[in-house]
Amino acid sequence: MKRIITITAALLTALGAAAQMMPDSTVQIVSYWQVGDKYAYSCERSSKEVDAQGDTTSREYSMETMEFEVIGMTDEAYQLKLTYKDAEYSNEMNQAIHDIMHKVAGDYSVLFSTNRMGALMSIDNLPELTVAYEKAIGPLTDLIMKSLAPEEIEGFDVEGLMQQLMTSLANPHSIQTSVLDDIGRLFFFHGARLQPGETYTMEEPLNFILPGMEQMTAETKLWAEKELTDSFSTVCRTHTAATLGEDAMKSAISGQVNTTYDHIEMTDSLRTELGTAFDEAISQTKIKAVWEQYTSEEIHLDTGWPLSFYQDKYVLVETGDDRQEKIESYYMEIILPE
Repeated sequence: MKRIITITAALLTALGAAAQMMPDSTVQIVSYWQVGDKYAYSCERSSKEVDAQGDTTSREYSMETMEFEVIGMTDEAYQLKLTYKDAEYSNEMNQAIHDIMHKVAGDYSVLFSTNRMGALMSIDNLPELTVAYEKAIGPLTDLIMKSLAPEEIEGFDVEGLMQQLMTSLANPHSIQTSVLDDIGRLFFFHGARLQPGETYTMEEPLNFILPGMEQMTAETKLWAEKELTDSFSTVCRTHTAATLGEDAMKSAISGQVNTTYDHIEMTDSLRTELGTAFDEAISQTKIKAVWEQYTSEEIHLDTGWPLSFYQDKYVLVETGDDRQEKIESYYMEIILPE
């Protein structure tokens, strides 16, 4: 349901701009921002799993504040700074990892650019973010080693763990993926001109589904809700779905398992034997996966600032008679001055 919001001075900075309701009844999302504009959002994330019997298990919950500030503008672009603050995790290990990152690098800030419509163009400080993550690898390794039981430590490849952390965390590709997961859809509709009530379709590249999986495309449907669009705001939604083929799934899973074996101390012959046995086992397994994403966003038309954003991601994996579903939810809402 569209939220009822009291119009405050914070959202009326563009008094000279007309709301983007066109004479032909279409709506266009345009950013009317100024250097110094700053808005904070409360963010909540949760994940849960549903097994073949329909039983649901909550896995994690976290909350934080995301603060956006316009720090520069030209005739062609805006530059914004996104700062993550006050993160709290229900998972103790994830909280400890966050605390280490904060101790090493302080508040996590991302610089990114949009065009003058507000559409995301680039992430501008990936090298600096990569260096910050690299500084945390040593402390993160120590944290993980301290969490292991004595029998687990014996024969554990510490150097391999550090390399795995470097590969999975401290590289520009992983960092960019994480940032895009947070803000890629947030500015997705900026620049778009839509007829409320009409559904549009496009193909999107999806190369972040599973590590090691080749790039694939998925169909995205997008629309502005006719009943929830007026001169104040519009509610825009997307639905993206992809079916992951059996060969691609098996290849990606085998790649991940073999990478794990590479970081465990064992003889080459044992590593080869285990890898071969796993490949033979998975080759005889029927496996299918479906990936879906839903988003809903309310955008203030006079300024182009998002008011609220909701995202659900579903991953369903079926292997023979067994099935497992994972659901990740992400909700953010603007914090208005009282």
